[in-house]
Amino acid sequence: MIRRPLWVATGVAIGVGGTLWAEQRVRRRLQQAADRLTPRHVADGARDSVRQLGARVRGAVEEGRDERDRTEAELWDGLDRRGPAAVPTGSPAPARRGSRHGSGRARR
Repeated sequence: MIRRPLWVATGVAIGVGGTLWAEQRVRRRLQQAADRLTPRHVADGARDSVRQLGARVRGAVEEGRDERDRTEAELWDGLDRRGPAAVPTGSPAPARRGSRHGSGRARR
């Protein structure tokens, strides 16, 4: 006879405990979401994104310059190996600017 009330009480206790746990979890998640939407947090995220973008653009420009210099050096080396016959007769030789392996301008 005691079985039925024991199982009912156990079920009620588990139900109440589960409900309180779920409510606490939902409240915590809502508070975290609200904290992420504060003007200060949004401004910090935007500032960090702009800084990362600036660094990525600078890196891409530097990589492009390095690749340009490498390709130019390869082209000049190719012309040097082919010798003077590579330049068509009647046309002036190409004028070289700056150093052979670079654009001649100083880097920062």
